[in-house]
Amino acid sequence: MIRLGNKHRSGHGWAAAGWVVGLTLFLGSVLPATAQEPAPDDSPQALFQSGMSRFIAGDYANSVDFLAELVKVFGREPELQTQIDLAMYAHACALYNLGQHAEAIKAFEAYTAQFPGSKFADEALFRIGSAQQQLEEYELAIAAYQKLRSTFPRSSYSEDGLYQVAICRLIQEQNALAAAAFHDFMNAYPRSFLWGQAGAFRARALFDDGKATEAIDILQEIEQRPRSWSVITYCNFLAFEIGDFLFDDTEYELALTAYRRVKPRIALLRHQQNHLATLEARLAAIQSARPSVRDIRSRFQEERRIVADLAQAREMAEKLEGLPDYDANLYHRIGRCFFNTDRYWEARVAFTRVVAIATDETVREAGHFDLILAVSRLRRFDDLLIEADQYLATYDTTGKWE
Repeated sequence: MIRLGNKHRSGHGWAAAGWVVGLTLFLGSVLPATAQEPAPDDSPQALFQSGMSRFIAGDYANSVDFLAELVKVFGREPELQTQIDLAMYAHACALYNLGQHAEAIKAFEAYTAQFPGSKFADEALFRIGSAQQQLEEYELAIAAYQKLRSTFPRSSYSEDGLYQVAICRLIQEQNALAAAAFHDFMNAYPRSFLWGQAGAFRARALFDDGKATEAIDILQEIEQRPRSWSVITYCNFLAFEIGDFLFDDTEYELALTAYRRVKPRIALLRHQQNHLATLEARLAAIQSARPSVRDIRSRFQEERRIVADLAQAREMAEKLEGLPDYDANLYHRIGRCFFNTDRYWEARVAFTRVVAIATDETVREAGHFDLILAVSRLRRFDDLLIEADQYLATYDTTGKWE
């Protein structure tokens, strides 16, 4: 902790006019490298500049003590309240950025209590909810987001707050409440960057709540709007999962509707990898830039969204890479849906595709066997003989089935 000399404890060692001039110069440009050296004195000006220069440079760990000391000693000085507002905000943000979420919550709560009308008050409420979410205190997080929305309904953070309420419900597997919250978000913010993702998660909540048909309807709805490749890939896996569930439940027409939402693996993986590279480049550009105090607010919101999208993009890419026979399995299931609803021509086309692209011999053999069944039902006897001979030559080389 920084020790203070008695001569500066009253705050009168720094005239109000000098503070304003110093702050204006500081906010206009980032301090030179000499500002990174230890404060030459314990005046509020020195503490402020030492703390804020480190904070702006991303040196959050070393900014905390200066900012905390400034607030502790000079936090109630009437002529310094504009600067204390900024210092308390930066101190709480530094704790948040360091992952000290419990401490950050206390700091933001003290900040909003002292400066409820600050231009950063809405962000502070959002960060309280976000920190509680990180601590898995989901009901407290929801309460913070709801307070944000009621106090600052026009804030851009109010939009994120409603979205995070739905996320908390989803994490807690409160599926009906999650679906309702995502529905409210989509209605309230139809042009939001998060609209497509909200729709995807709403479909997930509906499916997990036993409403597979409604989940498919949502997947079809969000297909009508532009979506990120992370959202497209997430919906892709969800559609496959819903299709498999309905197939096993012998709901073949509904299963087909779900399977038609699924895209071929190779094309999807290529797009997802490109999307991942783009997000990584955007995040690197943001994090390498040295912002001014004016940029902190917008940077936090943008960086937070990119980090979330990047995490999902990595998860989706890894999942795609782990499914080597993705397309063949899909076409096989589609073919079985057609076959079980007496649409043998469509089934034949799907099974032919399986035989052509399957890399897993078990999948290829199953597809070829089902192809023979489909050709048999079509009474295409010449084709049946050709396919049967080819099947035996491929999978019965010893002639044990003859």
